[in-house]
Amino acid sequence: MQRRRTAVLAASDLARLAAVLGRAAPTDEVPPAWHWACLAEPLPGADLGPDGHQRRGLFLPDIAPPRRMFAAAETSFAGPLLPGLETELVETVASVEEKLGASGPLTFVTVDRTFSQAGATRVRERQTIVYTAAPPAPRTPDAELPLAEWSRETPTDPVLLFAFSAATSNSHRIHYDQAYAREVEGYPDLVVHGPLIALLLLEAMPARPLSRFSFRALKPAFVGETITAHGRLTDDGAALWAASGGVVLMKAKATF
Repeated sequence: MQRRRTAVLAASDLARLAAVLGRAAPTDEVPPAWHWACLAEPLPGADLGPDGHQRRGLFLPDIAPPRRMFAAAETSFAGPLLPGLETELVETVASVEEKLGASGPLTFVTVDRTFSQAGATRVRERQTIVYTAAPPAPRTPDAELPLAEWSRETPTDPVLLFAFSAATSNSHRIHYDQAYAREVEGYPDLVVHGPLIALLLLEAMPARPLSRFSFRALKPAFVGETITAHGRLTDDGAALWAASGGVVLMKAKATF
């Protein structure tokens, strides 16, 4: 399954995300990973499923397990996207795999995404989405956290989560509907977006030109928690991780 959208990359999309991250809106080029706010999927109205996402079977496969999570992403940057230019986004369902996890059956869906301008692909991304019927596992603190060269704290609240949902056209109800998050999906509270945590990791890192960025979500974060973005330099880039209350929520790697 494949779909494509073409539109002028709007500076207003970047401005909304900049406001969420508390920084000035970029005018010359799109910062790494800010493509999540570019050519965002229009909210489909009557085609919404019970979780707030587009109904399954329209683009993503009609998968039975009810809980959906953005598990990981790998992104490469051939060059920056530029505001004001016509941009093509092509999305392809690359694979659907059934696996047996510790909590039961899991379905992994891989989606490849490319953003192109002026006939050249600027950003390539492979997203991994996981579906499960198992209830959320309880979080336990990690035995030891790595040593960091820098750290930055970000408190979370319902306004931050709602604003990020709006900036990225993410209508998943676990991020803004507390009753749904608790009573239907079994979370203790609203869930902080995985891409938001990934962006906090990049925002905390000393500015460098990036060629690649990848992350893997390990455990969910919940509204009201303070998320600390940590990092340290490596031979070819930086090792990044996010934590809250002694729990590592996400690990990431940036390649310069």
